[in-house]
Amino acid sequence: MPVLGRVNPMNTTEVATLLDNPDCQIEARHIPAADGIDLRVYSFKPNQPSTSRPVVFIPGWTSVMEGWAPLLSAWVEKREIHYIETREKRSAKMTGKLRVQDFAMIHHAEDLKAVVDALDLDSNVLWFGSSLGATVILHGMMEGLLQGEAAFLIAPNTKFRFSTWMLPVISAPWWCYPPLIRFLGLPYLKWRLKEPKQYIRYRRTLTQAHLLRLKRSVKANRRYDLPSNLDCISAPVAICVAASDTLHTGDDSHGIADSLPKGSIVEVPSNQYAHEADVITDIDAWEKMSSD
Repeated sequence: MPVLGRVNPMNTTEVATLLDNPDCQIEARHIPAADGIDLRVYSFKPNQPSTSRPVVFIPGWTSVMEGWAPLLSAWVEKREIHYIETREKRSAKMTGKLRVQDFAMIHHAEDLKAVVDALDLDSNVLWFGSSLGATVILHGMMEGLLQGEAAFLIAPNTKFRFSTWMLPVISAPWWCYPPLIRFLGLPYLKWRLKEPKQYIRYRRTLTQAHLLRLKRSVKANRRYDLPSNLDCISAPVAICVAASDTLHTGDDSHGIADSLPKGSIVEVPSNQYAHEADVITDIDAWEKMSSD
Protein backbone atom coordinates (compact mmCIF):
# COMPACT_ATOMS: atom_id res chain seq x y z
CA MET A 1 0.00 0.00 0.00
CA PRO A 2 1.41 3.43 -0.91
CA VAL A 3 2.42 5.51 2.10
CA LEU A 4 4.01 8.92 2.34
CA GLY A 5 5.45 8.76 5.87
CA ARG A 6 6.08 6.47 8.88
CA VAL A 7 4.77 2.91 8.58
CA ASN A 8 5.51 1.18 11.90
CA PRO A 9 4.25 2.43 15.28
CA MET A 10 6.82 3.97 17.60
CA ASN A 11 8.44 1.85 20.27
CA THR A 12 9.11 3.10 23.80
CA THR A 13 12.63 4.27 22.99
CA GLU A 14 11.36 6.35 20.07
CA VAL A 15 8.56 7.80 22.19
CA ALA A 16 11.00 8.72 24.97
CA THR A 17 13.24 10.45 22.43
CA LEU A 18 10.29 12.31 20.90
CA LEU A 19 9.23 13.56 24.34
CA ASP A 20 12.78 14.57 25.41
CA ASN A 21 13.17 11.63 27.81
CA PRO A 22 10.51 12.58 30.36
CA ASP A 23 10.73 11.49 34.01
CA CYS A 24 8.20 8.68 33.74
CA GLN A 25 7.74 5.02 32.88
CA ILE A 26 6.55 4.30 29.33
CA GLU A 27 4.76 1.18 28.14
CA ALA A 28 3.67 0.52 24.54
CA ARG A 29 1.46 -2.39 23.54
CA HIS A 30 -1.57 -3.44 21.52
CA ILE A 31 -4.75 -4.05 23.51
CA PRO A 32 -7.78 -5.97 22.22
CA ALA A 33 -10.69 -3.66 21.43
CA ALA A 34 -14.05 -4.41 19.77
CA ASP A 35 -14.61 -6.68 16.73
CA GLY A 36 -11.26 -8.47 17.07
CA ILE A 37 -9.28 -5.26 16.49
CA ASP A 38 -6.19 -4.40 18.56
CA LEU A 39 -5.43 -0.74 19.31
CA ARG A 40 -2.00 0.72 19.99
CA VAL A 41 -1.84 2.16 23.51
CA TYR A 42 0.97 4.13 25.14
CA SER A 43 0.84 4.36 28.93
CA PHE A 44 2.88 6.91 30.88
CA LYS A 45 3.32 6.76 34.66
CA PRO A 46 5.31 9.55 36.36
CA ASN A 47 8.20 8.55 38.55
CA GLN A 48 7.17 11.18 41.08
CA PRO A 49 3.96 10.54 43.09
CA SER A 50 0.85 12.17 41.64
CA THR A 51 -2.51 12.76 43.29
CA SER A 52 -4.23 13.71 40.03
CA ARG A 53 -6.68 11.31 38.41
CA PRO A 54 -5.41 9.40 35.33
CA VAL A 55 -5.98 10.86 31.87
CA VAL A 56 -7.41 8.85 28.98
CA PHE A 57 -6.07 10.68 25.92
CA ILE A 58 -7.78 10.23 22.53
CA PRO A 59 -6.09 12.14 19.68
CA GLY A 60 -7.94 13.31 16.57
CA TRP A 61 -8.68 11.72 13.20
CA THR A 62 -5.50 10.02 11.88
CA SER A 63 -3.52 12.23 14.32
CA VAL A 64 0.07 11.24 15.16
CA MET A 65 1.91 11.65 18.46
CA GLU A 66 4.47 14.09 17.04
CA GLY A 67 1.76 16.76 16.99
CA TRP A 68 1.11 16.28 20.72
CA ALA A 69 4.75 16.04 21.83
CA PRO A 70 4.95 19.58 23.31
CA LEU A 71 2.00 18.83 25.62
CA LEU A 72 2.82 15.21 26.40
CA SER A 73 6.48 15.84 27.24
CA ALA A 74 5.41 17.95 30.23
CA TRP A 75 2.11 16.32 31.14
CA VAL A 76 3.42 12.75 31.47
CA GLU A 77 5.71 13.88 34.29
CA LYS A 78 2.70 15.17 36.26
CA ARG A 79 0.05 12.48 35.93
CA GLU A 80 -0.68 9.00 34.60
CA ILE A 81 -1.73 9.17 30.93
CA HIS A 82 -3.04 6.47 28.60
CA TYR A 83 -2.74 7.56 24.97
CA ILE A 84 -5.05 5.46 22.76
CA GLU A 85 -4.76 5.44 18.97
CA THR A 86 -8.18 4.85 17.36
CA ARG A 87 -8.86 2.20 14.73
CA GLU A 88 -8.52 4.37 11.60
CA LYS A 89 -4.86 4.93 12.44
CA ARG A 90 -2.08 2.90 10.85
CA SER A 91 -1.03 1.42 14.22
CA ALA A 92 -4.29 -0.54 14.72
CA LYS A 93 -4.15 -4.26 13.97
CA MET A 94 -7.11 -5.19 11.76
CA THR A 95 -7.64 -8.42 9.83
CA GLY A 96 -10.10 -9.24 7.08
CA LYS A 97 -11.73 -6.95 4.57
CA LEU A 98 -12.12 -3.33 5.67
CA ARG A 99 -15.75 -2.20 5.53
CA VAL A 100 -17.11 1.33 5.72
CA GLN A 101 -19.27 0.44 8.73
CA ASP A 102 -16.17 -0.68 10.66
CA PHE A 103 -15.32 2.99 11.19
CA ALA A 104 -18.72 4.18 12.46
CA MET A 105 -18.65 6.26 15.64
CA ILE A 106 -20.26 3.57 17.79
CA HIS A 107 -17.40 1.16 17.04
CA HIS A 108 -14.82 3.74 18.11
CA ALA A 109 -16.72 4.15 21.39
CA GLU A 110 -16.92 0.38 21.90
CA ASP A 111 -13.16 0.20 21.32
CA LEU A 112 -12.49 2.75 24.05
CA LYS A 113 -14.68 0.90 26.54
CA ALA A 114 -12.85 -2.37 25.83
CA VAL A 115 -9.42 -0.76 26.20
CA VAL A 116 -10.31 1.13 29.39
CA ASP A 117 -11.69 -2.10 30.88
CA ALA A 118 -8.49 -3.92 29.90
CA LEU A 119 -6.44 -1.18 31.58
CA ASP A 120 -8.54 -1.72 34.73
CA LEU A 121 -9.41 1.96 34.94
CA ASP A 122 -12.51 2.92 36.90
CA SER A 123 -14.64 6.03 36.41
CA ASN A 124 -12.14 8.24 38.25
CA VAL A 125 -10.47 9.45 35.04
CA LEU A 126 -10.22 12.64 33.03
CA TRP A 127 -11.10 12.08 29.39
CA PHE A 128 -9.06 14.25 27.03
CA GLY A 129 -9.72 14.30 23.30
CA SER A 130 -9.40 16.37 20.17
CA SER A 131 -11.63 16.59 17.08
CA LEU A 132 -12.69 13.00 16.23
CA GLY A 133 -11.32 11.85 19.59
CA ALA A 134 -13.44 14.43 21.41
CA THR A 135 -16.53 13.42 19.42
CA VAL A 136 -15.98 9.73 20.19
CA ILE A 137 -15.78 10.52 23.91
CA LEU A 138 -19.08 12.44 23.79
CA HIS A 139 -20.73 9.69 21.76
CA GLY A 140 -19.49 7.01 24.16
CA MET A 141 -20.73 8.95 27.19
CA MET A 142 -24.10 9.51 25.52
CA GLU A 143 -24.40 5.77 24.80
CA GLY A 144 -23.50 4.92 28.41
CA LEU A 145 -20.33 3.11 27.32
CA LEU A 146 -17.80 5.53 28.82
CA GLN A 147 -17.68 6.75 32.40
CA GLY A 148 -15.50 9.48 33.84
CA GLU A 149 -15.27 12.20 36.46
CA ALA A 150 -14.71 14.88 33.80
CA ALA A 151 -13.82 15.49 30.15
CA PHE A 152 -11.71 18.19 28.54
CA LEU A 153 -12.44 18.23 24.81
CA ILE A 154 -10.78 20.24 22.05
CA ALA A 155 -13.03 21.17 19.11
CA PRO A 156 -15.48 18.23 19.06
CA ASN A 157 -17.58 17.90 15.92
CA THR A 158 -21.37 17.82 15.67
CA LYS A 159 -20.88 16.94 11.99
CA PHE A 160 -17.83 16.15 9.89
CA ARG A 161 -17.77 18.80 7.19
CA PHE A 162 -15.32 17.46 4.65
CA SER A 163 -13.86 20.14 2.43
CA THR A 164 -14.30 20.43 -1.33
CA TRP A 165 -10.89 18.91 -1.97
CA MET A 166 -12.05 15.75 -0.18
CA LEU A 167 -14.84 15.02 -2.70
CA PRO A 168 -12.56 13.48 -5.35
CA VAL A 169 -10.75 11.66 -2.55
CA ILE A 170 -14.00 10.05 -1.38
CA SER A 171 -14.84 8.78 -4.87
CA ALA A 172 -11.32 7.94 -6.08
CA PRO A 173 -9.59 4.56 -5.55
CA TRP A 174 -7.44 4.66 -2.41
CA TRP A 175 -4.26 4.09 -4.43
CA CYS A 176 -4.81 7.52 -6.03
CA TYR A 177 -4.55 9.22 -2.65
CA PRO A 178 -0.83 10.11 -2.57
CA PRO A 179 -1.02 12.53 -5.56
CA LEU A 180 -4.45 13.82 -4.43
CA ILE A 181 -3.07 14.59 -0.98
CA ARG A 182 0.07 16.22 -2.39
CA PHE A 183 -1.59 18.33 -5.09
CA LEU A 184 -5.05 19.00 -3.60
CA GLY A 185 -5.11 18.34 0.13
CA LEU A 186 -1.89 19.95 1.30
CA PRO A 187 -2.22 23.15 -0.81
CA TYR A 188 -5.81 23.53 0.41
CA LEU A 189 -4.79 23.16 4.06
CA LYS A 190 -1.93 25.62 3.64
CA TRP A 191 -4.41 28.16 2.28
CA ARG A 192 -7.17 27.41 4.80
CA LEU A 193 -5.22 27.20 8.05
CA LYS A 194 -4.06 30.45 9.62
CA GLU A 195 -1.73 28.82 12.15
CA PRO A 196 1.52 27.54 10.56
CA LYS A 197 2.07 24.88 13.23
CA GLN A 198 -1.49 23.60 12.76
CA TYR A 199 -0.73 23.13 9.05
CA ILE A 200 2.46 21.22 9.91
CA ARG A 201 0.46 18.88 12.18
CA TYR A 202 -2.18 18.20 9.52
CA ARG A 203 0.47 17.67 6.84
CA ARG A 204 2.16 15.10 9.08
CA THR A 205 -1.20 13.46 9.78
CA LEU A 206 -2.17 13.10 6.12
CA THR A 207 1.21 11.86 4.97
CA GLN A 208 1.30 9.13 7.62
CA ALA A 209 -2.32 7.98 7.26
CA HIS A 210 -3.37 4.45 6.31
CA LEU A 211 -4.93 5.31 2.97
CA LEU A 212 -7.63 2.64 2.71
CA ARG A 213 -8.72 3.24 6.32
CA LEU A 214 -8.74 6.96 5.56
CA LYS A 215 -11.19 6.37 2.70
CA ARG A 216 -13.43 4.06 4.73
CA SER A 217 -13.42 6.44 7.71
CA VAL A 218 -14.42 9.44 5.57
CA LYS A 219 -17.31 7.50 4.07
CA ALA A 220 -18.44 6.19 7.46
CA ASN A 221 -18.58 9.61 9.11
CA ARG A 222 -19.48 12.06 6.35
CA ARG A 223 -23.14 11.96 7.41
CA TYR A 224 -22.55 11.63 11.15
CA ASP A 225 -24.64 13.94 13.31
CA LEU A 226 -24.05 14.24 17.06
CA PRO A 227 -27.43 14.28 18.82
CA SER A 228 -28.36 17.73 20.10
CA ASN A 229 -29.76 16.38 23.37
CA LEU A 230 -26.86 15.44 25.63
CA ASP A 231 -28.75 15.65 28.93
CA CYS A 232 -27.72 12.10 29.82
CA ILE A 233 -24.06 13.16 30.24
CA SER A 234 -23.79 14.11 33.90
CA ALA A 235 -20.01 14.64 34.15
CA PRO A 236 -18.52 18.14 33.85
CA VAL A 237 -17.31 18.70 30.27
CA ALA A 238 -15.07 21.52 29.08
CA ILE A 239 -15.18 22.42 25.39
CA CYS A 240 -11.90 24.07 24.43
CA VAL A 241 -12.07 26.55 21.55
CA ALA A 242 -9.65 28.87 19.75
CA ALA A 243 -10.80 31.78 17.62
CA SER A 244 -7.87 31.29 15.24
CA ASP A 245 -8.87 27.68 14.46
CA THR A 246 -10.46 27.99 11.01
CA LEU A 247 -10.86 24.24 10.51
CA HIS A 248 -13.28 23.64 13.39
CA THR A 249 -16.38 25.75 13.78
CA GLY A 250 -16.87 27.61 17.04
CA ASP A 251 -20.64 27.41 16.64
CA ASP A 252 -20.41 23.63 17.05
CA SER A 253 -18.40 23.98 20.24
CA HIS A 254 -20.70 26.52 21.85
CA GLY A 255 -23.77 24.51 20.84
CA ILE A 256 -22.35 21.36 22.41
CA ALA A 257 -21.44 23.18 25.63
CA ASP A 258 -24.96 24.63 25.85
CA SER A 259 -26.52 21.18 25.41
CA LEU A 260 -24.52 19.59 28.24
CA PRO A 261 -25.89 19.83 31.81
CA LYS A 262 -22.41 20.68 33.10
CA GLY A 263 -20.84 22.00 29.93
CA SER A 264 -18.55 25.02 29.80
CA ILE A 265 -16.35 26.81 27.29
CA VAL A 266 -12.60 27.22 27.80
CA GLU A 267 -11.13 29.72 25.35
CA VAL A 268 -7.44 29.49 24.43
CA PRO A 269 -5.30 31.75 22.23
CA SER A 270 -4.82 29.26 19.38
CA ASN A 271 -5.26 25.64 18.33
CA GLN A 272 -1.49 25.21 18.70
CA TYR A 273 -1.71 26.43 22.31
CA ALA A 274 -4.01 23.46 23.04
CA HIS A 275 -1.22 21.13 21.87
CA GLU A 276 1.46 22.66 24.12
CA ALA A 277 2.36 22.47 27.80
CA ASP A 278 0.81 25.87 28.56
CA VAL A 279 -2.68 24.37 28.28
CA ILE A 280 -2.02 22.22 31.37
CA THR A 281 -2.60 25.31 33.51
CA ASP A 282 -6.01 25.82 31.86
CA ILE A 283 -6.93 22.16 32.33
CA ASP A 284 -5.92 22.17 36.01
CA ALA A 285 -7.83 25.40 36.68
CA TRP A 286 -10.96 24.07 34.98
CA GLU A 287 -10.75 20.73 36.83
CA LYS A 288 -10.48 22.53 40.17
CA MET A 289 -13.39 24.84 39.34
CA SER A 290 -15.61 21.98 38.11
CA SER A 291 -15.02 19.93 41.25
CA ASP A 292 -15.73 22.76 43.73
